Amino acid sequence: MNAPLPREARSPMAEITVRTSRPGPDRTSDVLAAFRRDLPDGRVSIGNLIDALGDRSVGTILLALSLPTVAPVPLGVSVLFNLPVLLFSIALLFGSRGAMLPDWLLRRSVERATAARMIDAVLPRLRWIERMLRPRRPALAAIDGEVWFGALVFLLALIAFVPVPLMGWLPGFALVLLALGLIERDGNAVGVGLVLGMGAVVFAAILISGLSYAGHELLVKDEAD
Repeated sequence: MNAPLPREARSPMAEITVRTSRPGPDRTSDVLAAFRRDLPDGRVSIGNLIDALGDRSVGTILLALSLPTVAPVPLGVSVLFNLPVLLFSIALLFGSRGAMLPDWLLRRSVERATAARMIDAVLPRLRWIERMLRPRRPALAAIDGEVWFGALVFLLALIAFVPVPLMGWLPGFALVLLALGLIERDGNAVGVGLVLGMGAVVFAAILISGLSYAGHELLVKDEAD
């Protein structure tokens, strides 16, 4: 058997072959960027995005449904995706960990150009988050089967419906962090997502209470006049 050549004697082509023979991209942002380069013609559906991300885990589906909530898109487009998150969270509340989503939900879609703009807006944020992710705290990274987790996702999806500018971003980032933490098995990311999620719930409660109080005061003033 021939002895391996010393490193300095290897040809540049051999080095290129070694580098290019590694497995393809495995970070979520790389997969999403590849999907962006080969978007389907016409309209792009939720099912297309979930298929591109490559599995049917709770984290993957949650990420596919919540990514649009952190993209600067019109309110109507974000609501298009908030409803599926809400319905998916109801399934989690009932203990469903399966990957099956109804066909009518998977067929919800946007124009190709809109999908491209959304992905372009999300990718830099996603890559920034991914630089800090690694497997750790496995117990915290495996909460997707807990009923209270489904309740939190439901609350965050509900808050994202509030028609207040930027109101959907805080719960949206919480959902994305939770999803990435579950996918990468990073308990720290899940923990930060939980903190952001609870912050979003508290902020929404304060906002709604303030608006309710202001409305009550205006009503009392009108009646007094």
